[in-house]
Amino acid sequence: MSNTFLSSMRRATVLLLAVALPAASQSGRITGRVTDAANQPLVSAQVLVVGTALGAETNADGKFTVTGVAAGTYAVRAQHIGHKVALKSGVTVAAGQAATVEFQLDATPVTLGGVVISASRRVEKITDAPATVSRLDALALANSIGNGFAPALKEVKGLDFLQVGITAVAVNARGFNSSFNNRMLQMEDGRIGVLPENGLPVGGFSPIPKVDLGAVEVLVGPGSALYGPDASNGVITLQAKDAKQHQGFSGEFSTGSRSFVDLQARYARATRSGKWAYKISGEIQSAEDYHSSPVYPAVGTSGPLTEKGTDYRTDVKRGYGAVTYHFAQGGRLEVAGGASVSNGIGQTNVGRNQLVDWGYRVGQVKFTSPRWFAQAYQSQSLSGGTYQLNGYTQNRVRYPTISDDSVKRLSDFPAKGILNAAEVQNNFSIGMLGKTGASAIDNTHVIWGIQYRNDNVTSKRQWLSDRLTGENITASQLGGYLQFEAPLPGDVRLVGAGRYDKHENYDPQFSPKAALLWTPVQDQTVRVTYNRAFKSPTLLQTNFYFPNFSPFVGIFGNKDGFQVKNAAGAVVAAYDPIQPETNTTYELGYKGVVKDRLYIDIAAYKATYDNFLSPLIIIANPLLGAAATNAYNAATGKMVGSEVNAGPQVALTYVNVGKAKISGVDAGARLYITPQLTLSSNISILKVDTIETPSSGSLVTAATEATAFNSPTLKWTVGLDDAQLVGHVSGGLMLRTVNEYFFRSGVNVGRLPGFTTLDLNVGADLPWQGTRLMVRVQNLYTCTTGTTTPPAAGVSGTRTATFGKERACGFGRQHQEMLNMPLIGPMVFAGVRYGK
Repeated sequence: MSNTFLSSMRRATVLLLAVALPAASQSGRITGRVTDAANQPLVSAQVLVVGTALGAETNADGKFTVTGVAAGTYAVRAQHIGHKVALKSGVTVAAGQAATVEFQLDATPVTLGGVVISASRRVEKITDAPATVSRLDALALANSIGNGFAPALKEVKGLDFLQVGITAVAVNARGFNSSFNNRMLQMEDGRIGVLPENGLPVGGFSPIPKVDLGAVEVLVGPGSALYGPDASNGVITLQAKDAKQHQGFSGEFSTGSRSFVDLQARYARATRSGKWAYKISGEIQSAEDYHSSPVYPAVGTSGPLTEKGTDYRTDVKRGYGAVTYHFAQGGRLEVAGGASVSNGIGQTNVGRNQLVDWGYRVGQVKFTSPRWFAQAYQSQSLSGGTYQLNGYTQNRVRYPTISDDSVKRLSDFPAKGILNAAEVQNNFSIGMLGKTGASAIDNTHVIWGIQYRNDNVTSKRQWLSDRLTGENITASQLGGYLQFEAPLPGDVRLVGAGRYDKHENYDPQFSPKAALLWTPVQDQTVRVTYNRAFKSPTLLQTNFYFPNFSPFVGIFGNKDGFQVKNAAGAVVAAYDPIQPETNTTYELGYKGVVKDRLYIDIAAYKATYDNFLSPLIIIANPLLGAAATNAYNAATGKMVGSEVNAGPQVALTYVNVGKAKISGVDAGARLYITPQLTLSSNISILKVDTIETPSSGSLVTAATEATAFNSPTLKWTVGLDDAQLVGHVSGGLMLRTVNEYFFRSGVNVGRLPGFTTLDLNVGADLPWQGTRLMVRVQNLYTCTTGTTTPPAAGVSGTRTATFGKERACGFGRQHQEMLNMPLIGPMVFAGVRYGK
């Protein structure tokens, strides 16, 4: 990393220490141990201080410590899957002292509750969360042998899961997917996981190996009130393991179909005093991806062109580490960093990219305590030798005499994006924190925070506006948020939140949230919620600058707006600067645990999307003779392209267009038939109520694509898991169904067939302590409804995929989950895991 970055990290560390030292010295702590009826330690039991946002999880010895507890008397609750909830009242905490409480939990068929963080940015019971949120814990992630944690997302309610390669996946929620989708925000250990040069989630570029993941939470629905831009349809949060809490060595080796090989390991250790801890983890993965043959438009008289230059080898190397210091009175300071390098294939709206040594790296310093959270971090994204496969295929025909390497350089889109960010967050409770005699206001919880972000991007002076200015593109944004939760009479709670974001490229945005939650009995909650979120324009949409992308054709970002003039100089059309797209959603939901055996989560919603961000559209064409027009930048008054003497340009840009209303239901249930046998199911139903688009003019085509729903209206899963098939062998199966739907995104247009797939998994404890063998088979048996056929001979591009009704089932059958990506067949993975 650069000297500037390291210097920034040192300054940030000093600043955070100034916050951390006084914050860590004004409270006490609660320590103890959780065991079962036989006095054996219970690992990963959840301990909560009732009436506060404080909690902890037990380690391998069953021990826990809740830090930062204000002086007072509390009730403390402990829970663990498969055991009854225990509550200890009258636990008194003195400033600077430790109160000890021991729990012994009796066995029960199951405790279906659990806690989450992402819904309210604090620890809370999942049944109390004012949103649809799912949590995949370390055990669920450990059982997803093979392709990282991604297969575990298949069973997340409300989530569209698309397998687009042997290791590559894509996700979305609640409609309006695309081939270049950024509607769901990714967070990693408190960091924004976004590639600043294109706005896409980090995804598989994450530097955190699966063995270092403690949990993944998926919040479905608008999340901007707490998380800001790009949380329009949801938030996926990755939480790495704490070095002190998860000590020792863990490793995993797996192999499987299409030459898949994956090796990952983690080691963590704390000093004898417990003040210092460190961890380090790494992963190496490689495979041969499924093959496909997309077709691109002709060059001259060549006819349709089949993709060339494709390397189907996919691989990734990643590593992550951290050093933490734990304060005696609670709180910790952590310095963390990691990096990844990836090769493979990625889809875009105009074709596919060949990823060549794409790099991603991050450095972070953060302070965490029960009341305060502060961090500063930097992430960097480097495109390496990545190039467009569609561009390479066409340029190979245009320039037949030059070398392949020269054609690749002609087809690349070099980029380097740096994201610098900082955040301070505080939470507090008003009054007596649940002590005897507390009034209603005494249980009001408040969370507030401030975030700053600065993006610094370069296209190496080739295809963004740095080509015009000669300087890197910078964009800053400042956001502040506040949420409160207050009790009302009649077992009702009121949640209110709001966030204000000021970005230098578009108008300020306000994202409010409100919810009423009624909990007539413990673990039974009905909620009504309102959310407004926004999806911000990316730097592609504001700062694209590529005259003569093709001869006489240029692409220009819409940061300032445009005027379109005819040959006489009269203005014939005007386009405003591009603005964020908004999503306003109302939800009615229920979460409940019934007789310690059945967990139900159901939410019905209505959402309104406004100001969709369009694909590229033509706004001016100087090649139309008497009807010729030219585009002018509304801020400078200059004709686009004239700044670099590019000549008149057929101008393409992005605009806001269209409005849509949708409704749907996301529902999930988990039933413990016996303490070992679990039946689970999820279903999502979506419906497009109305779509409003221009009926005439230049925006008709853009609106058709911008408002394309691009999602199945029905999908469901059913799973059955047995924790003890025989002896120390466990197993499970999952049936997943997705109905057919029409997809339109750039050159990827057609109907995706529906499918039903069957997955199996088996695990067995080996004789060596802590070692487990796992086997997983994906798509063992597949049924498809409908067939997608490629364009007919002579058809330009890939836009005319057709659909024919038929149903076929069988073992070994292939199916397709994304247009112009390969057919996916059965995938078998086997691996050995050691440690926890």
